Amino acid sequence: MIRRHLLLATPALLAARAPSAQPGWPERPLRIIVPYTPGAFNDTLARLVAEGMQAQLGQHGVVENRPGASGSLGVQTVVQSTDGHTIAVSNTANLTMNPFLFANTGYDPQKDIAPLCVSARLMNALAVRVDSGISSVAQLLERVRARPGQMSYASSGAGSSPHLAAELLRARTGIDVVHVPYRGSAPAMADLIGGRVDFAFDNLPNVLAQVQGGKLRALAVTGSARDPAMPDVPTMMEAGVPDMEVHVWFGFIGPTSMPQPVRDRLAGAITRIVTTPETSERIRRAGATVWVQDGAQFAALIRAELEKWGTVIRAANIRVE
Repeated sequence: MIRRHLLLATPALLAARAPSAQPGWPERPLRIIVPYTPGAFNDTLARLVAEGMQAQLGQHGVVENRPGASGSLGVQTVVQSTDGHTIAVSNTANLTMNPFLFANTGYDPQKDIAPLCVSARLMNALAVRVDSGISSVAQLLERVRARPGQMSYASSGAGSSPHLAAELLRARTGIDVVHVPYRGSAPAMADLIGGRVDFAFDNLPNVLAQVQGGKLRALAVTGSARDPAMPDVPTMMEAGVPDMEVHVWFGFIGPTSMPQPVRDRLAGAITRIVTTPETSERIRRAGATVWVQDGAQFAALIRAELEKWGTVIRAANIRVE
């Protein structure tokens, strides 16, 4: 009987002790690469996770901003790391858009990274000026079709998520509009408010601030459901645009050299951190929602999004030099 109990317990014991395959890990603080400048949500999420590392893993998390090449430089840093203590906060753009936008990102998102977990996501919103006379997506499309090639939309940059959301709208509806790229969200929103462009997609938190300030009107959001912050604003699909769902998701990645037990331990720690009530609320206040996907689900998400955005980018012939 005793022997039988020991045999039955062995698999569970092995699973519970799997991280011990890396004795003493982590041996030093964990480096969390943010592929963008401070202030963006990637940076916010990294710092929230870093705060919880000591309690979860016994070592501090140290955030390091490595901007460049639309986020590709930071991903390269992780791909090339060999210390077993370096991870990064990646997102939709640098894993599933950049490979089609740049001639060489320096990595293959399906071969050169270890997807650990997805932790959060946010949606974009379609906005116009409050005095535009446009109060619905249908009215916007009607006006654009009446003036082909004459109306313009702003984005936070060529190849950005807002830019590609607009290109997806173009693909779904066949509209003819002019793209005006800016260096960031702030100047794009300023020119939309100032009347120099006609509409724009942007990350929901950026649009929400201007809507609450009475300067913009949100026509729709790009999520699969309405956002609690703007419950009266429909989704793009509710507004009559089929298959128009765009989320910007944020996930943690490591190098492929990272052992599976370490990947599992990191993913578990990160997920426990972001799902605490306090951290979840801080993520919500930053304009995102907690959205947890494990490593296998993350890999499947990357495959699906590569197919989706590859189709949109090739059809629009978008390249970033």
